[in-house]
Amino acid sequence: MKILIILLFMLKISLIANSVYYKHRVSQFELLSNQSSKSIVMLGDSITDRGLWNELINRDDIINRGISGDTTIGVLSRVDSLNKSLKQAFVMIGTNDILKGRSVGYVFKNYKKIMALLQKQDIVPIIQSNLYVGNIAPAIYNQRIEELNTLLSKYCFKNKIQYIDLNKEFAPDKVLLDKYSLDGLHLNGIAYMKWAKIIAKYMQD
Repeated sequence: MKILIILLFMLKISLIANSVYYKHRVSQFELLSNQSSKSIVMLGDSITDRGLWNELINRDDIINRGISGDTTIGVLSRVDSLNKSLKQAFVMIGTNDILKGRSVGYVFKNYKKIMALLQKQDIVPIIQSNLYVGNIAPAIYNQRIEELNTLLSKYCFKNKIQYIDLNKEFAPDKVLLDKYSLDGLHLNGIAYMKWAKIIAKYMQD
């Protein structure tokens, strides 16, 4: 039963990445990119997408550029269309890459390209750790997520980029706590409230 759930989940990720929803969301982002009142972007996949960031952090200058099912290559392809007024980007991406079987090295390579493009646009990147998944998934996924987070943490330290380890709160034992999720991957309201509280202190006024 557990294997069937995982296979269905993987199929869903694959379909979402090429869905009409994905394309429609990108088209909105492109049309809204001229807004000059926005200074902070939340950039990532479904975990970011589902957050009501303006309300969670009580700021009108935050935009949500998460897309369900997205990967590092997807984010890389749309960084150039971000609003020119942005000052900070809070990034969490890579879990879907790993769930699709892509190597940690591949994901990390794309991450570095994303960081370079953000900095080229004078947007300060803040990397948030990829969250561990719950017990529903094979342990190998969390092992690879840990490898990726370790690379990202070291990269941030070396390049003086802010790194925020969210797993200290959400997965202290390297497995997403059940109290924060119903499906072992996506987050509930309590988790988003905690996430918002953690990152709000890193946001520029």
